[in-house]
Amino acid sequence: MGSLLMEKNNELIETEHPRKSKGVKIEREAYAVAADLILKQIRQEEDATLATLIAEAEKTITTYPNVAWLVFHVKLDLEAKGFIRLMPSRLKKNVFVLRLTSKARQKGKSFDYYQ
Repeated sequence: MGSLLMEKNNELIETEHPRKSKGVKIEREAYAVAADLILKQIRQEEDATLATLIAEAEKTITTYPNVAWLVFHVKLDLEAKGFIRLMPSRLKKNVFVLRLTSKARQKGKSFDYYQ
């Protein structure tokens, strides 16, 4: 896969923010890797939190220098586009978990997040 940071031919995409504020620019390849990891974790784990997503990403994404920043902004973009949502945990007080929306479940395992 190579380095995900500053590859010459890697297109930048601008993310969206759930509160309609300005997003950030992320390389398409880095975005795809992080989005796949986030959606996979949420499918597998009933109570996925941002902390568990970042911990898993830090184990598996080794070619990007600031994994926590990447995961946070891709998570915000997936929320803004309606693929995931933040909900209060049923099991733990004051904890929010991430869930797939019906839009994400209908799309299946592989789809284009950038549109």
